[in-house]
Amino acid sequence: MGIASKRKAMILAALLALSAVTQSITAFAQPSATPNKEIDSKNQDFLEDDWASDGRGEDSWADEPWGEEESSAIEWRGFSEFGLGVFRSASPSPEGNSLNEWRNQISASGYLGEHYLSSKVELLYDDVDDNNLQIKWRELYIDSPITENISSRIGQQVLTWGTGDFVFLNDFFPKNWQSMFSGRDDEYLKAPSASAKFSYYGENFNADIVWTPEFHPDIYIRGERFAYAHPAYPEPTAELLQVEQPERTVSNGQLAARLSKTHRGIEYAAYFYRGLYTQPNSFNPETGQQYFAGLNAYGASIRSPLAGGIANAEFSYWQSRDDKDGNNPFIPNSQIKTLIGFEREVIANFTAGMQWFSELNLDHQAAKQNSLDNGSLPNRWHHNLTLRLNYLAMQQKLTWSLFAFYSPDENDFYLKPKINYRHSDQWNFTLGANEFNGDSQQQWGQFKPSSNVYFRIRYSF
Repeated sequence: MGIASKRKAMILAALLALSAVTQSITAFAQPSATPNKEIDSKNQDFLEDDWASDGRGEDSWADEPWGEEESSAIEWRGFSEFGLGVFRSASPSPEGNSLNEWRNQISASGYLGEHYLSSKVELLYDDVDDNNLQIKWRELYIDSPITENISSRIGQQVLTWGTGDFVFLNDFFPKNWQSMFSGRDDEYLKAPSASAKFSYYGENFNADIVWTPEFHPDIYIRGERFAYAHPAYPEPTAELLQVEQPERTVSNGQLAARLSKTHRGIEYAAYFYRGLYTQPNSFNPETGQQYFAGLNAYGASIRSPLAGGIANAEFSYWQSRDDKDGNNPFIPNSQIKTLIGFEREVIANFTAGMQWFSELNLDHQAAKQNSLDNGSLPNRWHHNLTLRLNYLAMQQKLTWSLFAFYSPDENDFYLKPKINYRHSDQWNFTLGANEFNGDSQQQWGQFKPSSNVYFRIRYSF
């Protein structure tokens, strides 16, 4: 047996040992976990399609009754999941598969007096990544009451807010686009960050402030898994994107804030962000590398019941801090972004939702006058229409779903069809695809060579 084969055998043995240990832990903790099984099974489809991580979701508008909890037993949960994805055609990506991994997660949570502690640790064998064996903390935080109306959450956590479905106007918390394109569970689009969140719950409004002292960018498409469009190449390339990493200073940290209020069933919110663009979409002609430019953002949203469904609207002004006049063609111009959406149950067990997302690039004429290649500039207006369809069958154990993006100005699209079957509270099977089409230099068309199909099987305990 060669060294590589021995290495893989040792890794697989370690993963099997972890599965055995976690199942033993499950058996030990079974009495405290049993009462929640029915609730977990009912929420499984919601978790699969709407990315909620647990009942304490960051986008919840409900206040938390701090100070009323007492110490309780630790609640253990976990899962073991295998995922495999293949490209539909020859891809310039250096890897043979879009997904080939075995993920094992153990979570523990509970109250210690007034404090709530939560942890999720994962052992991942990723055959596509150069670093095959990884141990990651998805969550490791503590919730604590400061006063009767103020609480804090400190540590590694997954954060989200805003009203968009797969569309983010005022949510600058890190996203994992590689996970989305490879076929991982939707919850992994939201990446964790080491942050401090402070929340105020009042009679007139609620407020949240999140400080992330060290900049957490998106896990973006950069060539090692999926090819991307680059002005220097006529076709999508898998050349590793060269990026200047920002200095690890407090000034490059991220500050986000939200004010929210619910009045007569209508949810209102205002947002603020100061930090860097979460993707390296600026270019330094001296070094030939991409980098993260400065960004301020100001936004608002509303969500309300309407015509038997839920309607939402959201607005955001992105101020390009390093190019306020739009004269530098190597830095994104300031933008105004708007979103309107509507979702409702059309018939029993069949839900449909639509969104219209628009981006207006300000000072577009100034950018054109200073650009060396107007063909590489984005359109002054850019639009995306989205459609979500969900159908539940077989006593809601089988979920058929489709999420689609279509850009009318670039005439390209991205389709995410998926079938999920929940065989039991423990076993879950998913079959899906990521299908791209359009011009090779456009938003979605550039990923056409990365179109793939995938399969996942998960055992939960």
